[in-house]
Amino acid sequence: LTVSGSNIRILGVLRMMRLARIMRLAKLFRFVPELLVIIRGVGIALRAISLVFVLLGMVVYMGAIAFRVMLENSTFGKELFGSVPQAMGTLLLDCALSGTKGGALMREAYKVNPLFSFLMFCFALIANVTMMGVLSGLLVQTIKKVAELEEEEKQIMSNLATMDDFWVHLMETDNNNDGNITREEFLELMCQAHTLKLLKRMDVDPEILVALSDFMFDENNGRLSQSTLNQWVLDLRTSQKGTLKDHYMTRKFIKTKLHETLAAAPKEEYE
Repeated sequence: LTVSGSNIRILGVLRMMRLARIMRLAKLFRFVPELLVIIRGVGIALRAISLVFVLLGMVVYMGAIAFRVMLENSTFGKELFGSVPQAMGTLLLDCALSGTKGGALMREAYKVNPLFSFLMFCFALIANVTMMGVLSGLLVQTIKKVAELEEEEKQIMSNLATMDDFWVHLMETDNNNDGNITREEFLELMCQAHTLKLLKRMDVDPEILVALSDFMFDENNGRLSQSTLNQWVLDLRTSQKGTLKDHYMTRKFIKTKLHETLAAAPKEEYE
């Protein structure tokens, strides 16, 4: 059995793979969560990235045909644009993916004809600046969105854990031991310093919570369960984004308050 240099290189690659298994990349991701965020972002944006590459390939293909025809009779064209595949390789490597953005090709094309140099500049503007800019922006925005979602999930988990502590604290004031909390028990609890610290940890304004408590308890027949209280408190976080449900509840709240005000007002005021 002969051992060639290529076989030795393959064995080296296999050793590297075994080394990667020993490192246990899952633990690495656990200690470096930012790396996992980047990988997830690239995976989510994979379809959009593929479309950008397809569009870039179409632009390179059309440009290769155009420059192949225009530079056919020049020495510059015969060297770098002798065929469509060669022209595609030249445009892709020396213009679209090049750090010089096709500067050298523009200078050589200018020697043949200034118009060809201008067309090469237009191609570089579309393929390099625009396409690569779109691709970079797409990756940045996707990774940013994934990072925001990751942070939101961590915040929700932290808030749920805090809400469990909050509910245990609430049950200490549950006078009738029915597993629910009444408005009187809720207001009694809101006077305690420990409750205010828990609400501050969840980024909830206690004044807004107290102001809306009568409406919330009326909507739930005067009693709140743990799940209902959790949802209500988490919806009142200052960092929480408004939804259509919030607008509906605001409309319902204003309507209820208006009916209560009109019912409490003397009838003589309307005459």
